[in-house]
Amino acid sequence: MTAIRIVTTARAERQRAFTIVELLVAISILTLIVLVLYGLFDQTQRALRSNVAQIDVHEGGRAGMELLSREMEQMQAGNALTNVNLFTRFTATPSRQTLLNPGEERTNLLEEVYFLSLLNKDWIGTGYRVLAMNTNGIAVGFAKAGVGTLCRFSTNNHVANVRNPSLYSRVMDDTPANLANYQRVIDGVVHFCARAYDSTGALITNNFNPNILSGVLVGANVFNNDVEYSYAFTNRALPAYVEIELAVLEPHVLERFKSYPTPTPSSFVAASNYLARQAGAVHLFRQRVPIRMAK
Repeated sequence: MTAIRIVTTARAERQRAFTIVELLVAISILTLIVLVLYGLFDQTQRALRSNVAQIDVHEGGRAGMELLSREMEQMQAGNALTNVNLFTRFTATPSRQTLLNPGEERTNLLEEVYFLSLLNKDWIGTGYRVLAMNTNGIAVGFAKAGVGTLCRFSTNNHVANVRNPSLYSRVMDDTPANLANYQRVIDGVVHFCARAYDSTGALITNNFNPNILSGVLVGANVFNNDVEYSYAFTNRALPAYVEIELAVLEPHVLERFKSYPTPTPSSFVAASNYLARQAGAVHLFRQRVPIRMAK
């Protein structure tokens, strides 16, 4: 009786155990579940990081546009041919960026902008440029590669010296010593330009415009089929509106762009080709600023 009971118990225990095949199936299912959960978690993390990056870009872009618009609407004429009231000029070769719709492209421009304003008894000259920065955060030159940091610098003269052209010269000097005076505003800028409009809302071109006082020089620049204009307003001339466009890269694309080596012909082409495919990671800001003192 005892032997029969022991054999029956051992047989029952063998029947309750898992086979190797069952263990392998269970481990495979568990591994699959872990992989699916990890994929969902990784996708959630990527979406979160992307949202945070977009929020940072939007906040920086809006802050930069607010600073620009608040200063530019105070623009004022110096009432002398030797004074520059508003000046814009292209500082880098325009680049083309492929949009999401087939066959559509956008031209990215980099300009420098200078304007004159009056505060109490001081004339203030303010300049904005897209510059390349060194590792110490100091501007060392124009962003020729197509991506740079929007920087700002301003200086002032007493009203008695308004006809002294040194105000414009001091701000727009291209020497390394003066570029080092420019302070960082926004990183990852791929497009920055200003367009002038008259009181009717028409774009000021190099054709005769009867709505603007004398003292306006307009240069036409043709990029493929696009025409852009550079401006020099002197004497009493001011535009009625200035439209500002600013495009900023998302941080992860900017870091990837910075990873390309020091510009050589081959690396420059590779970096440009990479940038041309990143239209979805570029955030464009546009604002038309009314000039209060325009006549």
